[in-house]
Amino acid sequence: MTMRALRVVSSIVVLFLAISVSGQGTPDFTGHWQQQTNSKAQLEIEQKGPNLRVKTVVTNSDGTRSMEVKYVIGGSETSYKGLDGDTFRSSLHWDATSLVFDITETENSNEIPQKAVWTLSADGNTLQVNREVTRHGHTTHSMITYIREP
Repeated sequence: MTMRALRVVSSIVVLFLAISVSGQGTPDFTGHWQQQTNSKAQLEIEQKGPNLRVKTVVTNSDGTRSMEVKYVIGGSETSYKGLDGDTFRSSLHWDATSLVFDITETENSNEIPQKAVWTLSADGNTLQVNREVTRHGHTTHSMITYIREP
């Protein structure tokens, strides 16, 4: 292969990579979401640029409870009280097309590190939340699936 042909092929590869990376924008989680289990949990999410508002509504035998938290993706840490009264501190950042929540829960003066990773399906109708919680040196993993409501 000549040097000129090699340069042309290299340029095409670089252009292809640039196009494919630019086509992978950050997903928009805005919408109403219903948890896919026996739980009656719903999320109402509004995302505008780096601003993310998440309202969680849980209905069970004790009635309906809700909380709303406003985050800045890539911004400073957000502090809030959870539905159970525990204190939380969270910071958010993008990892490719997943939104990562780095969380510290304070429960009875114990700090519990957590991580939640939000991933949106290709069709935009399924939100998967992979959660990792570390208590007393033991890490547990769980996954919650939400379906977009019309």
